[in-house]
Amino acid sequence: MKRFACLMISTAAMVAAGTAMAAGDAARGEAEFAVCAVCHGEQGEGFEKYGAPKIGGQEDWYIVLSLTNFRAGARARDNCDVADVAGTLERAKAESPDYAEIEAELATHFEGGLPSGGACSQPSADVHGSLMRAIALTLEDDQLVQDLAAYATSLTPPLPPVTVEGDVTAGTMGYATCIACHGANGEGIQALNAPAVAGQHDWYTQRQLMNYMSGVRGTNPQNITDMQMRPMAQVLITPEAVKNVTAYINTFTAAE
Repeated sequence: MKRFACLMISTAAMVAAGTAMAAGDAARGEAEFAVCAVCHGEQGEGFEKYGAPKIGGQEDWYIVLSLTNFRAGARARDNCDVADVAGTLERAKAESPDYAEIEAELATHFEGGLPSGGACSQPSADVHGSLMRAIALTLEDDQLVQDLAAYATSLTPPLPPVTVEGDVTAGTMGYATCIACHGANGEGIQALNAPAVAGQHDWYTQRQLMNYMSGVRGTNPQNITDMQMRPMAQVLITPEAVKNVTAYINTFTAAE
């Protein structure tokens, strides 16, 4: 019964995302995409130094679902549960000096300075997710979330370079656990809330699998999809196996 309830919640989230997908206004999303472009790039190409994945061309239902989860604290918590972009950015800068580069751009977007909900100095297990949550919390308009997703989906950034090497043959066997949800070619399956993994930055795929294995992702009961993903990632057991699966996923777009 409990498993059936989980599936119902997952399906409800998928239906909501699908509705948002149909309602998105890409033209309005383009006008508001500047806040996303700061980290993800003008074409949604993503940048490793900011921990920002490629979102250009990603399914709009998944972008809506991700932003919704970030706003709800179901994808990443900021430890203070406040929209404190400034405080979260300070913690991000302490971990990686690269984040200092985006401070001025974010300040330009948020007229009057970066939003701050108060002091928030507690450490985070996922500084990338915490910063994303802080920014997502500023997207108070549900329609804007849909519009941003519609615009991001329309973008066509280039394929990311290969940066993760591994044993592709071993990765083929490791990916057997992933096929049922993400598809034989990493195309993703909306009905299972499984995004496309083909064409994503390999460093991001590797990092997320490691986050699932360590519990940085997949331990929040608010996020059923992530909780279902964590045991799948744990099947890989070792960082080497994660690297091998990531290398195999790279082959999905190697011929394009």
